[in-house]
Amino acid sequence: MAEQKKAPLLKKEEDYVKALDGFFTKEDQVALLLDYDGTLAPLSEELSAMPKDTEINIKKLAANDKIFMVVFSGRDLAEIKNHLKFPNVTYAGNHGLEVEYPSGKKFKIEMPEELLKKHQELVNELKEKVVLHGAWVEDKKISVTYHYKGVNDKLKAKLIETAKGLIQGHGFQLIETPYALEGKPRVNWDKGEGAKMILQKHFEADWDKKLKIIYAGDDTTDEDAIKVLHGLGKTFRVSELPTLKTYANYQIKTVEEVGWLLKAIQSVYEVKKK
Repeated sequence: MAEQKKAPLLKKEEDYVKALDGFFTKEDQVALLLDYDGTLAPLSEELSAMPKDTEINIKKLAANDKIFMVVFSGRDLAEIKNHLKFPNVTYAGNHGLEVEYPSGKKFKIEMPEELLKKHQELVNELKEKVVLHGAWVEDKKISVTYHYKGVNDKLKAKLIETAKGLIQGHGFQLIETPYALEGKPRVNWDKGEGAKMILQKHFEADWDKKLKIIYAGDDTTDEDAIKVLHGLGKTFRVSELPTLKTYANYQIKTVEEVGWLLKAIQSVYEVKKK
């Protein structure tokens, strides 16, 4: 059984090359699953731009026939798709509840009406009562995250206590992370289920035998997918926390350093000049 533990922190560009050394060749079919906010681009209230190097390598990797690229976002499918506009990428909005393949084929998991109503009530109440002093609410349509990183320490404790009460009061599971609180509905759906379904629909039931899988994400919601893919590929968790416990094989400290991972993947396809 997989358990969360401290993963090796990759510190320099050559660490990334080493981490992937011998894992795949340019002939292999690779599934590259990437979270957007907080992984490919800095996490902020509005969708932000990717660092230049990340964007250059994402374009190259997305255009490669041997790579099946999936970009996950907690935001709406249309929002992430219009933001990136890469034609040959599979987009997974709402943590994989809505998916669109490059062919235009879509699928959507329908959540119970009552759950959606409860979710909306929680989002509204959080916005009304605890969005103060720089704190903000990220509505992920199925789950919700309350961010308080920028809040002054004196004001923080009271806001956190109120937000916790609201999340639990609405019957959501409370997950505490540094600088944020998450409310998850008690349903059998998460990014792990989403990742599995996307790969299954595209590569059929034996997808795990056909693919070399690489996954990178920064959130506790990504841990669900990393857990499902444990032992099937190379997984990376983006976090600055020195005490991070994760199911991932490796820890990446910053969004900028995710660019080094993409560069290391791309280097496998580039012929070295003598």
